[in-house]
Amino acid sequence: MTSKKYEYDVFISYAVEDKISIVNELVEKLEESGIKVWYASKRLSVGRGVNETIKEGLNKSRHGIVVLSHNYFAKAWPQKELHVLWALENNEERRILPLWHNISESEIKSHDPMLADNYGISTTKGVDFVVRKLVQAMNQDYEKPVVSVERRTNVKRPQLVLFVAILLSLLFSFYYFFNRDKPSPQLIKTNIEQRLSAIQGKVMNEHLAEMDNKKGHAATIAQVKSYIQHYNDLKAQYRNEYSFYTGFVNLDYKKNVEPALGINIEYLTPYNYYGFDNPNIFLIDNSIDAHSINTKCIFINSQLVSFQIIDQQRINSFMYTVTVEYKNNIRYLSIDLTFSKQTDWIKRRKTTFIGTLPKETYQFKKEGDTWFFAGLD
Repeated sequence: MTSKKYEYDVFISYAVEDKISIVNELVEKLEESGIKVWYASKRLSVGRGVNETIKEGLNKSRHGIVVLSHNYFAKAWPQKELHVLWALENNEERRILPLWHNISESEIKSHDPMLADNYGISTTKGVDFVVRKLVQAMNQDYEKPVVSVERRTNVKRPQLVLFVAILLSLLFSFYYFFNRDKPSPQLIKTNIEQRLSAIQGKVMNEHLAEMDNKKGHAATIAQVKSYIQHYNDLKAQYRNEYSFYTGFVNLDYKKNVEPALGINIEYLTPYNYYGFDNPNIFLIDNSIDAHSINTKCIFINSQLVSFQIIDQQRINSFMYTVTVEYKNNIRYLSIDLTFSKQTDWIKRRKTTFIGTLPKETYQFKKEGDTWFFAGLD
């Protein structure tokens, strides 16, 4: 569908916290519809800076799909992308296609009045609806503005409206009676997704900041193997350190990290990609001084995290627990190597994991008639 002028149909501008709830599925559905998508998770290339690659993606894309949300307006990085898209906007060709994700028109207007007064596709009707609207808009070459916030004129039918209102009231009463003593499935699902979005957001925000500040770059597994082999071959006293951050607790020392991960850490090597399937790999090369070397090898899990509820328990009238099992729960792994160019100096390796535990138990408490998430057990 791309034109000769552009390499991609759309660039996706989003906050990393929205990847799980909307962006990953959106990209998948767009590509299934024949749309060529520039997506940061897939397009960062070896040996190139993050800033440079994303700017090139913006320039090579015909349109920019902007996933507007509370997370989007809270982050500086996505808004930089939006400013570039505004600069590329012109009367002949509209570049910006906004999606409104869990945010109202008035809230958008408080951040950017031009976006609120423009056009927007709400995600409340689901990803399939959004993709159909986007494909329609691109096929029509924007002869008409895309408006998805539909306003319909209701035909007044008093008797029918009254009947429906009474029926809905009865249904709600029955539902409330039979479900009042446990949290709703939607409340449980929402809190699990928010937990996963928060840990993914932390990983990506801190990773991008570190890559910018320390001039990191994408790398190959061969480059990582070279550094690891050089470190292993160096004859020197050594110290190995381990850390695992879950978003709630920070575990140190192998004796604590290994049982929490549920794996034998010694089995994780560059030859099996440290347990990841097709990860994004980066390197940060820093020389502390003329005699020492510090290198950081970073692996970002490119596979989607998924979850399955394996147990639910009513503890008492005011507490309910939900146990969840994850797949691809480790989102980030880094190996920080510090060693001397000489052989008479202690070498040090620190391995850091960020993600969730393989299984976690969510606690929900009730105050009055309202259930709320109270934390992890």
